[in-house]
Amino acid sequence: MATVARVEELRQLVNKKYRFIDRKWDLVFWVTAAFVVAAAADITKLLFAGDWDMWTDWKDRQWWMTITPFAMIIIPSALQYIQWAAWRFPTGATYTSVCLFLASWIGRWLQWKVLVSYPLNFVWPQSTILAGILMDWILLKTRSFVLTSLIGGMVWTLALWVGNYVPLAPFLQPVQFMGHVVTLADVQGIAYLRMQTPEYLRVIEHGSLRTFLQEAQYVAFAFGATLAIAGYWVGQFIGRYLAVWPIRRFLKQV
Repeated sequence: MATVARVEELRQLVNKKYRFIDRKWDLVFWVTAAFVVAAAADITKLLFAGDWDMWTDWKDRQWWMTITPFAMIIIPSALQYIQWAAWRFPTGATYTSVCLFLASWIGRWLQWKVLVSYPLNFVWPQSTILAGILMDWILLKTRSFVLTSLIGGMVWTLALWVGNYVPLAPFLQPVQFMGHVVTLADVQGIAYLRMQTPEYLRVIEHGSLRTFLQEAQYVAFAFGATLAIAGYWVGQFIGRYLAVWPIRRFLKQV
């Protein structure tokens, strides 16, 4: 009897004629949430990655691909859990990436180009849209947060580099500057000085990562993917226990 009643309830829900106001409020909700999501993603990126997404010459093959994937996967993971648990939408990471991308470009253009006339191609923000789409696709196919963290974390790191290589490639061209062969991005960093404390000065490939084919990039990819997997579960903790759990607890009390 309970099953029949449940089926009838679901049938009425499916056949319900929704009014336009329902869709309008859905649009208002998602547009309003975009500002909060973009702010949360940007604050998390600044806390964990600092300026590694800011300057063109800091988008290197060692620290940029090690630190940034961890910092930028946290909030997409949280939104991925919320949207999947609430609506079975595999769109959380993509939604967060689009919100952050638009907010970052507006901020860089207004704060740097308009207010201080700083060259915008020196401070352009990176994009995680490709990485977000692939991670959502992995969740859609696997329907498992564990597999999404393992596979998606590695794909996120690789897609972060691939998706930003096209705008970054022109700045990686070698040039001769003051008797040394450096990249065009390094020339930008030398020509446009930034206020930095001594412990925050730029260090180019300092370390012993050249252990695989004499390349630091592959080792940085592997370590960045490992950190991205850990960052994915940090985001899951935020989505499960800091965002959804208080709401469910409040609704149960009501």
